Amino acid sequence: MIEKVFAFILGSCVGSFLNVCIWRLPQNISIIKPRSYCPHCNAMIGWYHNIPLLSYWWLKRRCANCGQPIALGYFLVELVTAGLFLVLYIKFGFTAYFFKFAFFFCMLILMSCIDVRYHAVPEILPLLGIGIGVCWSFGETYFWFRQGGPTVLPGDLPFILAFRGLIFGLGFTYLFKLCADLGLRCYLHWRKLDSIEGETESLGLGDVDLMGMIGVFIGIKLSFIAFFAAPVFALLYVLFALFFKRSHLVPYIPYLSVAAFFAFLWGNRILMYFNL
Repeated sequence: MIEKVFAFILGSCVGSFLNVCIWRLPQNISIIKPRSYCPHCNAMIGWYHNIPLLSYWWLKRRCANCGQPIALGYFLVELVTAGLFLVLYIKFGFTAYFFKFAFFFCMLILMSCIDVRYHAVPEILPLLGIGIGVCWSFGETYFWFRQGGPTVLPGDLPFILAFRGLIFGLGFTYLFKLCADLGLRCYLHWRKLDSIEGETESLGLGDVDLMGMIGVFIGIKLSFIAFFAAPVFALLYVLFALFFKRSHLVPYIPYLSVAAFFAFLWGNRILMYFNL
């Protein structure tokens, strides 16, 4: 029980750091200095006003200095990250896999929130995720041989699985993007439009890079499930937008991220059900 509480608290602290990254990275502000400050009045936030999850309610959702409201998103990021760490602890304990997938899903949370706010993500983020994921797979393969792991086919070695997932994630998604873009251009030409709410592409290259990162961490089969589950989650927003007559533009990275988590938790059960 104590370990679960610790995992939850650790996740909330990491979520607080993610909030800093979400705010600062797109603006090219250092995530190290200065320390946390109010985006409205620029007053420095004391540690006693920056306790994850709790301070949001103690301060009654307002800045202690200027009284401006604190966005709910800060609290939600901390809560989601804390819940994620708890789920990963229950699944893996504090093992290497816990830290591997904690990094993976934190990157997804970070990119999703930035995409929601700015409809774009810094190119370095998915590339950083791919790089660390590939390096991790080399480390897994090294320790696999070092500890005399069971004999497997070369194609089942961790770094081979990671590279296959990377190639599939990038290649399949980019091919899909080319076909979808062609269809979109035909539609725009038929309707004599220049764009749909300023958009002329079906997927951004950031989505392609993200699928490459997802492939590195969860492999080809689960990435395939995630890719086709994402539109289902996105459809929920589209229906909401149609009903309330809001913008149809969908920041797609959050749905890919939710779909990746769905595939991570239940993808193998789906594969077993269909004998794949």
